[in-house]
Amino acid sequence: MNKFFIAVAAITVVSFSSCKSKKEKVDENVENTQKQLEETVTDQIKKGQENVDKIDDFINDIPTFSSPEANEWIKKYGELAKEMKVAATTGDQDKLAELTKQAVDLSSELRKITQKLTPEDAKKLNDWTSKIQNELSK
Repeated sequence: MNKFFIAVAAITVVSFSSCKSKKEKVDENVENTQKQLEETVTDQIKKGQENVDKIDDFINDIPTFSSPEANEWIKKYGELAKEMKVAATTGDQDKLAELTKQAVDLSSELRKITQKLTPEDAKKLNDWTSKIQNELSK
């Protein structure tokens, strides 16, 4: 009878310790998953900030034009581009849709403004907007 109780006690100890071991493994997996998620989010934030910084560089390097309308338009477009990049990076689809509508409006304004510019200014404006659009598509 003693041997039976010793065997039952041994089995009980083994089964409790294996349950604890499984719980520890689950906890460890959860911690690893949380750590990986945090690293991924941090990496995405850094990449997003790098993209915004690139847009900022282009915005801060705004060419000037003989037309005050063109100068005003380019500031609006630069700010819009920055907002679009932030919305795209963060995945804010509603904000991106709203900003895309604004971009369409600015595009129609651009056509009117470009007709009034000198050929040199028109080329300079076109080159700058192309750089911004290339950065936005990355």
